[in-house]
Amino acid sequence: MKNVKKRLIYPFIVMMLCCFGAQPVFAEKAEESKTEESSATPAFFKQETVEVPIIMYHLVTKNSRYIGKHGITPEELESDLKYLKEKGYQTVVMEDLIAFVNNGIKLPDKSIVLTFDDGNSSDYRYLYPLLQKYDMKAVVSVLGRPTDECTVLASNHESTKIFPTLTWNQIKEMNDSKYVEIQNHSYDLHKDEGSGQKHGESVENYQKRLREDLTKMQMRIKEVLGFEPNTFTYPFGIVSDNAKPVLKELGLIATLSCHDGMNYLKENDLDCLYRLKRDNRPSGVPVSELLEKMNRPQS
Repeated sequence: MKNVKKRLIYPFIVMMLCCFGAQPVFAEKAEESKTEESSATPAFFKQETVEVPIIMYHLVTKNSRYIGKHGITPEELESDLKYLKEKGYQTVVMEDLIAFVNNGIKLPDKSIVLTFDDGNSSDYRYLYPLLQKYDMKAVVSVLGRPTDECTVLASNHESTKIFPTLTWNQIKEMNDSKYVEIQNHSYDLHKDEGSGQKHGESVENYQKRLREDLTKMQMRIKEVLGFEPNTFTYPFGIVSDNAKPVLKELGLIATLSCHDGMNYLKENDLDCLYRLKRDNRPSGVPVSELLEKMNRPQS
């Protein structure tokens, strides 16, 4: 009889608890399960795309002969850095872009990359002190053969004016600081067709020639600086589709082109690191105008 009463009373108690807001134990567990499920967002919903402008510089000089499309004054460079600082831009380097794409490591708000091609001696004379002054970073892409030749001349106390290029000692000093990241601009391909495939050249011969040059530069940088670069900067911006397998083979997982435009980087999208766009900074066109053009809606 007692068992019968229990069977009759239990449903009544459950009904009363529900009516007055109390939840049975099984309802609480269901709610917990629901909460856990809603917080588990699938990975593909977490992918993020960010805009990153890249500015391309070459020579910084006081010699009016070289000021123009690829040469600016130290005063113009300082004006650019000051503007970026005042507007809240954060300079990042290629390692940061790669870490975002490969590992989802968040980039600072208003990230921007400043690149300097060829490894001109002006990078040490003008750029390096200004980066320290404004606590900013830059990517310097160096050439192997001119750097080797200039280093020999400097070690023999000979004039380096005919080779206005950085020495390896200067490159190492900048690399050891937090202000400069060194990248591969080829050992000796900054001539003729650059690193592009020549007319009539077979794919096999082209890739062999490219592999030999870039391997030599990777090893030269590793010998002096202790690491192999992760980015290749195309000489003259000349690009060949058949270069990509060689670049990947050598661990060069990002490349810098000479095409204008904004870059859109997406997590886990390794292809977005190839042929990154850069707007050239000529004399008379401040970085503010370049950024305005990049951010202008496309017609």
